Amino acid sequence: MKKQLISLFIILTFVFSVSAQKAKQSKLEKNLRKHVSYLASDELEGRKTGERGGTQAAGYIGNMFARYKLKGGVVTNENGKKRMGYLQTFEYIAGVELGENNSLSMNGSSMNLKTDWMPVSYTPNANLANSEVVFAGFGIDSKRLKYNDYEGLDVNNKLALIFAGNPDKSNPHSSFGLINLHAKANIAKQKGAKGLVIIAENDKLSDENLAQMRFNQTLGQLAIPTIVISRQAASKILSTKEKGLQEIEKWMAMRKETPESIQIKFTKKVDAKANLNVELKKKQAEAYNVIGIIEGRDPQLKNEAIIIGAHYDHLGRGGSGSLAPNSNEIHNGADDNASGTSALIELARKFRKEKKNKRTLIFIAFGAEESGLIGSKAYTENPVFPLDKTVAMINMDMIGRLKDKKLTVGGIGTASEWQRLVTEKQPVKIGESKVKIQNASAVSSDTAPISVGANGKIMATKSADSKVFNLQLNQDGFGPSDHSSFYAKKIPVLFFFTGTHMDYHKPSDDADKVNYEGLEKITNFVYAIAKSIDQNPTRPTYKVAKSSAPMGGRTRFNVSLGTIPSYADSNNTGLVLDGVRTGSAADKAGIKGGDKIVKIADKEIKNISDYMFMLGEMKAGETYDVVVVRDGKKVNLKLVPDPRK
Repeated sequence: MKKQLISLFIILTFVFSVSAQKAKQSKLEKNLRKHVSYLASDELEGRKTGERGGTQAAGYIGNMFARYKLKGGVVTNENGKKRMGYLQTFEYIAGVELGENNSLSMNGSSMNLKTDWMPVSYTPNANLANSEVVFAGFGIDSKRLKYNDYEGLDVNNKLALIFAGNPDKSNPHSSFGLINLHAKANIAKQKGAKGLVIIAENDKLSDENLAQMRFNQTLGQLAIPTIVISRQAASKILSTKEKGLQEIEKWMAMRKETPESIQIKFTKKVDAKANLNVELKKKQAEAYNVIGIIEGRDPQLKNEAIIIGAHYDHLGRGGSGSLAPNSNEIHNGADDNASGTSALIELARKFRKEKKNKRTLIFIAFGAEESGLIGSKAYTENPVFPLDKTVAMINMDMIGRLKDKKLTVGGIGTASEWQRLVTEKQPVKIGESKVKIQNASAVSSDTAPISVGANGKIMATKSADSKVFNLQLNQDGFGPSDHSSFYAKKIPVLFFFTGTHMDYHKPSDDADKVNYEGLEKITNFVYAIAKSIDQNPTRPTYKVAKSSAPMGGRTRFNVSLGTIPSYADSNNTGLVLDGVRTGSAADKAGIKGGDKIVKIADKEIKNISDYMFMLGEMKAGETYDVVVVRDGKKVNLKLVPDPRK
């Protein structure tokens, strides 16, 4: 017994030693901190795709792949010689800039560009002469909301003058929230207007969000030429003072007719004619996916690949996508997604150091995810390894804010083996060291008590509360991140995500708020799962997953169609679909992945914004005519939306 107690004392001493060492940062945690701190530093200015910071981030990741001796995944030509590089380029519209031909005059009086007016960055170019102006309130017409600013107005072949925003502009949960600028332009076009003039919300035009040359190519072009004018200019057009303009806006927001004392009613004709020229030029930029490869070591399995991915881009200094309106501060994106990128780099290091992978491992840092999964879509259209030989894709996006142990794992339903695999690889709070004593496994931990068994063997017990993660398993293979592009190609996917937070898409998403211990645990968890997939001689069995509620957000739509839009398509000729959920309303209507929706009911659909507006207007159970383009031919279909569950 004395000998057993001495053995127990030795084990306990070892346990406390391991615990003390754990209090210090591991090499993995240090590396994760280093990567996040750099990628989320002000030096990289928010890593926006097409800008210097985004390119610098791509270079950093490529350098890390080179340091860890990954093989380049992209063939490049230099001086007539082929070599393997890490950067896969794809076309990207980085923004727009003013051309030389921009002018606006009202009743023959010229207005000053940048102080009196500005083209909206999503506008088509235009040359509109001698155009009558009609005041149309907020420019809203919605059957769903039983609200119509155009009632009694004739805007055919005229310019519609409207307020920015909506009647509930102070309410972030307003039912008017879906009626954005794209929707207003579409409404105006349906009414026959040939242009849209927006009255700024801010006193200074330079402070107005619509006056900034910010661009997100996934939103698509506006339906008609659109400009924003200062409140001072609007006051002159409406023959009132700025205080009077405020009164008009206030009364309209109350949804009551403006009193006679305000000197204007909704139906009063505006005594103004405009001449408008708009010229914007799109700025093309090279964007990059960063690809590193560790070739498989098994003679047969090396011909199959596992992709491990994370996007490295973020929002730059805000603009479209930012939840800090009108902010020009750097959005560092520490959690979104320097966290996932840092884990990607370290997983590459761990696998390369081990040198035991049977299958080929492809590590991809995607660009332009924030612009609509553009980088991952570009990869699936131009893969460096055959997609039919790609057995799985693991995606990490926003894994730096582990809280209350909650970790979402999406894509569970995309392979028959996923749920069992993820559950079995769930780590427990037992430390990292195991010691065999007399054929028993003693595991060091503060939460796994050590005991002496009846046979005198040292044992460690695992309690039900020792799980490291409270796993939130999500079946769906589609979702708001890059794995969606791969699931659309019938590749099993897994998606790791710790959830949104108050700093999401804001300048405050900084490196010092990342939970690095949690990030280390998730990195090790993903490593264990990827290794298990790699070592299993049988590839995962792809299956169609059940659709789930969107992760990390809410929807204001009352209907569900089951379509998966392709945000990477920006030709403004319709909405291309990456996929359609099995058994959904779209599936029942005969809509297929690859179709381009060009019309719903009597509304033209040119882009995602037009489509979102129609989703907000549709009612469950009603039948809608839908026109899609398939293989170059128009196909007419009948669609009955499902109610949103």
